[in-house]
Amino acid sequence: MTSHTDAIDARDLTNLGHVHDLYAHADPVPSDLAERVKFAITVHALHAEVAELMDSALLTTRGVEAQVEPTPTESVTFTAASVSLMVTASPSETLDTYAGGDRVRVDGWVTTPGAQVEAVTNEGSRTAISDANGRFVLDDLPHGPV
Repeated sequence: MTSHTDAIDARDLTNLGHVHDLYAHADPVPSDLAERVKFAITVHALHAEVAELMDSALLTTRGVEAQVEPTPTESVTFTAASVSLMVTASPSETLDTYAGGDRVRVDGWVTTPGAQVEAVTNEGSRTAISDANGRFVLDDLPHGPV
């Protein structure tokens, strides 16, 4: 056996080869490990760009044991690495007889002036461009997920 300060010799390389063979047989590296690592890194990078709901108190757990009703909210703030967004929902003053007049107006503020904001609803997609102060309005949207 060589000292920890000595250079690695042929005997050390032989012993390391045996250890390698032992682990390769007992616990081999998965053949798709490189792809899984790349995928995890990509998901992590994308996660940094996806807006996350900031106030976790607005989230509720649904299940048999959950007896708490979700609390309606009118204002929500989202944030990501490069942008923040605050939206406030209120009844729309636009009357739409086709939809029964039950519509929503979304007033928002984004940290990037001139940003294109898109709302995707069950009726389709609507866009707005934020002004120089980051403000935007999307009016006459249907109730429901946006």
